[in-house]
Amino acid sequence: MKEPAQIEGAPPDYTIIDYEGPVRRVGARLLEVARHGGSLLTNDNVWTSDNIEILIDRFVRQPDVSGANFLQKLDKQMAGVQDAVKILFAELFLLQMLPTRSIHSETKLANINQVLRDVGVRWEITSDVLEALNTPVFNGGTAWGTHRFRQLWVLIEFVRYLRTLSPDELDAADKDPLAWREIVTTSPGPSQPGIRAYLAYLKHPDYFLPIVSAPHKHRIVRGFFPAVTGKAPSGDDDVDLAALRRWMAPPPGTSPAFYFTPLVGYWRGTSDTEPAAEVAESDAELAGYSVESILDDGAFHSAQDLNDILQRWEETRNIVLQGAPGTGKTWLAKRLAYALIGSKLHDAVRSVQFHPGTSYEDFVRGWRPGGDGQLTLVDGPLLQHAKRASENPDTPHVIVIEEFNRGNPAQALGEMLTLLERSKRNQSDALELTYMHENEPAFFLPDNLYVVGTMNTADRSLALVDFALRRRFAFFELEPQFNDAWKAHLASRFRNDRRERIDEVARRIRELNERIAADPSLGLSFRIGHSYFTPGQEASELVPWFRAVVTSSVMPQLAEYWHEDQDTVDAAVGQLLAEL
Repeated sequence: MKEPAQIEGAPPDYTIIDYEGPVRRVGARLLEVARHGGSLLTNDNVWTSDNIEILIDRFVRQPDVSGANFLQKLDKQMAGVQDAVKILFAELFLLQMLPTRSIHSETKLANINQVLRDVGVRWEITSDVLEALNTPVFNGGTAWGTHRFRQLWVLIEFVRYLRTLSPDELDAADKDPLAWREIVTTSPGPSQPGIRAYLAYLKHPDYFLPIVSAPHKHRIVRGFFPAVTGKAPSGDDDVDLAALRRWMAPPPGTSPAFYFTPLVGYWRGTSDTEPAAEVAESDAELAGYSVESILDDGAFHSAQDLNDILQRWEETRNIVLQGAPGTGKTWLAKRLAYALIGSKLHDAVRSVQFHPGTSYEDFVRGWRPGGDGQLTLVDGPLLQHAKRASENPDTPHVIVIEEFNRGNPAQALGEMLTLLERSKRNQSDALELTYMHENEPAFFLPDNLYVVGTMNTADRSLALVDFALRRRFAFFELEPQFNDAWKAHLASRFRNDRRERIDEVARRIRELNERIAADPSLGLSFRIGHSYFTPGQEASELVPWFRAVVTSSVMPQLAEYWHEDQDTVDAAVGQLLAEL
């Protein structure tokens, strides 16, 4: 085995991917039954060579080129096969869907249930498998769905190929990651480098990184070799990435997070000289969007917190992000929407802003004067986007309501307040709208329409949120994030400044927020959020940037808070601006 280079010196600061365990464990079991036989969902042996040959004949050699969707085509391909073959296919399908965020956990389960809906034997998705489906490790992008047939083709051929290898060859590959990679890459079937990189990772997750884009691997290597490591690249990106892993020495069972700050800052800006074909492939990979992408874009929340929000959103269909000014509520709402969808489909996300005058007629439906002077019944943003969602039932659609409680939400929603409930999104619970077209049937919201509202808790003019609204929405408090991820971001922007100075800036901001929280006339809802103190690309020196933010953005906010107490404002600003 080619040994990774020995890199000397201290590695850069980094965050880790600490949630790989469930996928690693279930993936290892699937690879075990692929080699030795057995089953993940039943007590029978379904991973037999005979069953693999049936899948080769039914699925690989008889692709359905009709316009039907994948599962409809699969029904035709699997018609008449024994239950064991269907269970084998379901477990291969599980293997394909297991690691990626670009397929929602609900969809993964629905797909397995669809494949196995007619089998007569008992099968079960155990708690460990369910946990793995809910904690994916990378974003496969839209390709993980659109290339599903070809990826499953690769997996079927791969299992067949494993059965042709000698025990000595397989035992050697168990010990040598590069020998295993050779088996994975030479297995028959279409190219599909992403699914093959995933198979390499699954067998040796402490050597290969959970990164399936070859262009991204190459860009990471070019970003670190030789500029950061002082070593020349070896010419094998996986070997060089393994050298980075060994240098950084993450805790067992975890990986350095190269898509998260601060490591992403070392390589995402290195694409100017990439060959055009490589850029095109990279752009295609980036079409997907996930929690990983949100963190890459600059969020300082933990991946677990963001995944928790998304999971609850999938359950309820309606959430509210509330918090102090500058906590990035609207910024995060739109990115959570893209992560929910799985890609940046701008047409699937619509933003509206409530104000004190927002009415039902503005938001849902109302009469408007037409060009002929006659009144016309016009759908508002909610019904327009609901219609778009109904026309595209396979894609989640999101409506973002900014400043949700600046108006009167219950009044603006009307009967929609009832129809928003997840349990009411069906024909049997449809209601007549306040304004109806002639002969129009009762209305219900499509199940793939998601709503996220944002609330600034420091705005004293906001309407109170009534119990009926709170019952239909899950509420999440966004805290100011002056944490290690935020400090790492500042360190990547201000590389010439000492880390101690950044720590001091964080301490001063925390003291200010403690002062605000302790004030009886203010409280936690009035703290200053991290968005105020998050530098953009144009900032180059910490101290001038920090002073400019305090004087131009924070001081006016404090003057509004303590508008009758200039001494307190001066003291707070003085504490922030004391010599660094």
